[in-house]
Amino acid sequence: MNSQQQTNPDRIISRAQFRELTGISRTTEWRLSQEGKLPAVIEVNGRVLGYLASAYTDWLKQYSA
Repeated sequence: MNSQQQTNPDRIISRAQFRELTGISRTTEWRLSQEGKLPAVIEVNGRVLGYLASAYTDWLKQYSA
């Protein structure tokens, strides 16, 4: 196995994708974020924000239990 296969960078889910996957509205996303109940938002290029896919998966496991 080469080193490129071993180090798979975590992909970024856009905020819109996150809302689509979770079924929450923009308002609910904002409220949960203010309450500290969402994963940390990642700044992609100064304008675009998203979530790490691994953080989404961890969050989903935590709140679906």
